[in-house]
Amino acid sequence: MHQPLQALAPLIRRPFLPLTIGAWLLTLTACTTIEVNLPPGQVHAPDRFTQVKPAPPTDDEPTDLSRWWQGIPDPTLHALIEKGLTANADVRIAAARVREARAVVTQAESALYPTLAALGYAGRTQQNEAGVQTPSQVQAPTSVPGLPLPLPNLPPISLPSINAPKLPISAYSGHGFAATWEVDIFGSRRSDAEAARSAALANEERLHGAQLMVAGDIAANYVEARSLERRIGVLQRTISQAERLQRYAQGRFDAGQATRYDVDRVSAQVQALRGGAAPLQTLLQSRLRRMAVLTGQAPEQLPQLPAPTAQAPADGSAIPSKLPAVLPSDVLERRPDVRGTAQLVRARAAQLGSAKADLLPRFYLGFLANDGRIEIGDLGATGRFTSWGAGLYLPIFEAGRIRARIRASDAQLEAAIAQHEQTVLTALEDVENAYGTRRALDQRSTQLQSAWLTADQGARHAQRLFDEGSGLLQGAIEARLSALQREDELIQAETARALVTVALYKAVGGGWSDQPAQDAKP
Repeated sequence: MHQPLQALAPLIRRPFLPLTIGAWLLTLTACTTIEVNLPPGQVHAPDRFTQVKPAPPTDDEPTDLSRWWQGIPDPTLHALIEKGLTANADVRIAAARVREARAVVTQAESALYPTLAALGYAGRTQQNEAGVQTPSQVQAPTSVPGLPLPLPNLPPISLPSINAPKLPISAYSGHGFAATWEVDIFGSRRSDAEAARSAALANEERLHGAQLMVAGDIAANYVEARSLERRIGVLQRTISQAERLQRYAQGRFDAGQATRYDVDRVSAQVQALRGGAAPLQTLLQSRLRRMAVLTGQAPEQLPQLPAPTAQAPADGSAIPSKLPAVLPSDVLERRPDVRGTAQLVRARAAQLGSAKADLLPRFYLGFLANDGRIEIGDLGATGRFTSWGAGLYLPIFEAGRIRARIRASDAQLEAAIAQHEQTVLTALEDVENAYGTRRALDQRSTQLQSAWLTADQGARHAQRLFDEGSGLLQGAIEARLSALQREDELIQAETARALVTVALYKAVGGGWSDQPAQDAKP
C-alpha cells in the first residue's frame, strides 16, 4: 500500500478481581481490532460542471431522477419501462445476486457467535472368546469440533459383529450438547463480516446499475422506433412526389419538351428512394425486437406501438427541454457504478485486515456435556460428565502462505482504489459530454426547424404559383422534395437530441430507486 497499515493496538487491562478465561477473552474481543488505513484519494470532484449552466430560481419541482421518464408525455413508454424493470433478465439476475450476497453476509456474521450442537447416540458392543472387541460401527461424539485442545473421550460405542459368538452384550445410550466459540480478539471474523457486507452493498449497486441501463435502453430504442416510423412516413411522401415528377418528366419527353436525360435522372431518383424503404423497415423491426427482449419477452413478440396523439406525440419533440441541474458531488453520490466501486474498496480493505489478523493468535472456547447409560450383562449404570476448555492457535511456519495472502490482498485493495478513481473520472466525463452534446444538438435542431419551415413555405408558394399558372409543375415538385428532405433531417436531429438526453439521465444516475434493491425480488 501507499501508506503503512496502522499498528495493532490491543488494549488489555487487568481487572481488580480475577476473571475466568472466557471473561478475559471477552474483554479482549471488545477492545482489540485491526484497522487498515486507506490512502488519500487521487481524484477530487470539481465544484461544478463546466457544461452545466446554473439553474435560475424557479417554483417548478425538481426532476425525479428515479423515474425521469415520467416527465415525457407518453404512457406507452412508461408502461414499457416499468415492465422492463421487473421482467428484464439482467435485472432479475442482479436481484438474485443481491439475495446470494445477503446470504453470504449471514454466513460470515455467524462466525462471530458460538456454535451449539445437540448430540445423541446408542449402540451395543460384544466381545468374542479371545476378548477382542468387534469393529466399532457407532462412535459417540466426544470432542468439540473446531476446538484444538483434546477433551476427555468417552468409551467407544460399537455394534456387534454378525459372526461373533453370543456373549454378554453391553449397551450404550446417551445424549448431550456441545458448544464452541472462536473468540474474535483481533477482528479477523469481524473483518470477514465487514467484507461480506460491503460486497453485498456492491451487488445492490449492480442491481441499481442494471435498472438504470434497462430504463435507458428501452427509452433509447423506443425513441428510435418512433423516429423510424416518422421517417418511413416522410419517405413514402417523398416517393409519391418523386413518382409525380417522373410522370411529369415522361409527359414532357413524349411531347418533345424534355430529353431522355431528364427522364432518366428522375427515374434514378425514384429508384434510389424506393431502395431506402427496406433498410428503414428492417431497422424498425430490430428496435421493436430489442424492446421485446428488454421487457422479458421473446423477440417474436413485438410490442404494439399505438398511433401518436396530440397529448402523446411519441417523437423527439416530446423530450423535455429543461435539463436537471446537478453538481458533481450529486452525481458521484447517485451513480451506481461509483457507489459500487466504493463498496468494493471497503470490502478489499476488510479482506486485508482479515489477512493481517492471520498472523496473530486465535483463541477458542469449548464446552461438552454428556448424560448416558451403560449396561454390561445384567448390570447397568448411568453417568454424566462435562468438560470445557480454552484453546490457542498460533501459526509458526506456513511457508510464506499468510504473508503471500497479505500481499495479494494489498494488491487487490490498490487495484480497487484505482478502479474507483477511474469510475469517478468516467462518470464526470459522461456528464460533461452529455451536457455539451445536448447543447450542440439543441442549436442544430433549432436551425433545422427554421430550415424546414422555410423550405415548407417555399414549397407552398411554388405550388400556389403553379396552380395560378405562373409557374411550372417541376419547380413545385422539386420544392416539395426539398422540404421533405429538410423534414427528414429535422427528425434525425430531434432523435439524436432525444437519445443524448436519455444518455444524460443515465450519466447523472437516473433510473433507479432503493425500493427494488430492498426487496430484491425477481
